[in-house]
Amino acid sequence: MPFSQDFAQVHYQSENGVVTLTLNRPERINSLTAQMHADLRACLDLAESQRDTKVILLTGAGKGFCAGQDLTDQETNTRDLGEALEKNYNVLVRRLVCLPYPVIAAVHGVAAGAGANLALAADLTIMGQNAVFTQAFIRIGLMPDAGGTWFLPHRVGLQKALGLAMTGEKITGQEADAMGLIWKAVPDDQVLLAAQALATQLAQAPSQALHETKQAMWAALQQSLDQQLDWERDAQRRLGRTADFSEGVSAFLEKRAPQFKGS
Repeated sequence: MPFSQDFAQVHYQSENGVVTLTLNRPERINSLTAQMHADLRACLDLAESQRDTKVILLTGAGKGFCAGQDLTDQETNTRDLGEALEKNYNVLVRRLVCLPYPVIAAVHGVAAGAGANLALAADLTIMGQNAVFTQAFIRIGLMPDAGGTWFLPHRVGLQKALGLAMTGEKITGQEADAMGLIWKAVPDDQVLLAAQALATQLAQAPSQALHETKQAMWAALQQSLDQQLDWERDAQRRLGRTADFSEGVSAFLEKRAPQFKGS
């Protein structure tokens, strides 16, 4: 059954295994506040408590995805920005990466600063071709945070990462796609539809295989080839004992569409 709930600054909707979290401060281009972080944590708690959750889709209300940190928010007006990062952004990024199901970000309009890096924390990021991505931190005397200094060089290499961070240059979704920063750029009016179609596709996929794939890929960024081969061996052993593997093989041999159950 479809379910929805309005938090103070995030809208929660769940249907057919897809949980959609919509940043809901359109009048501020969904700029991030302490309240929004609290809402996102509560939303993820709710999603994990629902046994049918298979995919998280993150998007923004109004004309843009997220303009980054709201500089008028009380927590920004402190000299210890590290404390705010540790309390909010670091918790959020770590959680998105560690969730046992895929996270998709649908980016339209603008994704700036921490908003851009929130989009990059997703496993798969879809952007409008003309949407704007910028590491805006340098304009206020800061460096990228919310995982930006890790995501950027791992996705596009050191030179491109430094260029984006040091200049704050704006790039389009089409440019982000071309440099390998995101999964895919689509026509601006198709962003949410494309993200929803992808979410539906993944919700129908074998969930344990998706979980193991996500864990293995993230682990590979920290491990040697030898360690990764051992990881693949152990994960594939677990997947080979699932009902979904048996169903997948049977469906292939019988030339029919598989009906995966997540077991």
